[in-house]
Formats: sequence, C-alpha cells, structure tokens
Amino acid sequence: MNVLFLLMLVTSAQTVSPATIAGQYVAVTETEYKITLTLESKGRAQYEFVTWEADGSAPEQHEKLFGKWSLSGNTLTVQLSSGKVTIYSVVPCLSHQEFGEAGCSPGLRLFNTTLADRYGLKRFGLWNVASLKNGVQP
Repeated sequence: MNVLFLLMLVTSAQTVSPATIAGQYVAVTETEYKITLTLESKGRAQYEFVTWEADGSAPEQHEKLFGKWSLSGNTLTVQLSSGKVTIYSVVPCLSHQEFGEAGCSPGLRLFNTTLADRYGLKRFGLWNVASLKNGVQP
C-alpha cells in the first residue's frame, strides 16, 4: 500500500525540465495552415505561421514572431518581443484525436494567449515533432 502511494506521489509530482522541452512543435492540421513553434535550448522562441490557398491561386504567406520562453513546473510561457504572451500546459500525452488518429505524444495545450485569433492558436494543440508517432505527418 505504501509503495503504491509513493509511486502515485512521484508520478503526479513530475515536472518537465527545460532540456526536455526544447525542440520544435507543430499543429497537425488538414487545412491550408501551418503553425510551428521552435523552442531553443537557450530560451529563445520562434513562431512561424504559414498559410496558402488549396488551389495554388496565391503564394504562401509566411509570418515569423520572435521572443523567449520560460518554464515553471508544467507551465510554458512564450513572451514575444511585441509584448504578446502565450501560456501553455506541457502535456506528456496530448491526444492525437484532434487530427483523427489514435494514441498520444508529448505536446502543448494552450492555456491563454494575447495573440489575435487570426493566428489560430486557440484551434490547435502543438505536438513535439521528434515525438510524433510514425505515420503522423505535421
């Protein structure tokens, strides 16, 4: 009984370290829209938003936003140089159900953002590219 309690306590108290958070995160969508968040190990952050027309009638539109990131427990904060802020919960097993697949992998679930709705952050989770299972393409 004590072993079970200790195991539950240890697993519920686990937090993520900055070294394991650094990497690239993507939204997995079927739309003409791509979101990539890159978290560098030295605390720099970059969003890249790409949009395009399905019929190819217009060139791709790219927008990059730069800033820094910090981690407190399982809360990731991205502070952009524009002053806008995005806060995520770090999720060790973010469901793939959002894009119609079974399973899960590490990712970020939006908690709050001051970025405009046009950026689409409220619509999609972000998954760690290196951890996405085989066959799931961003």
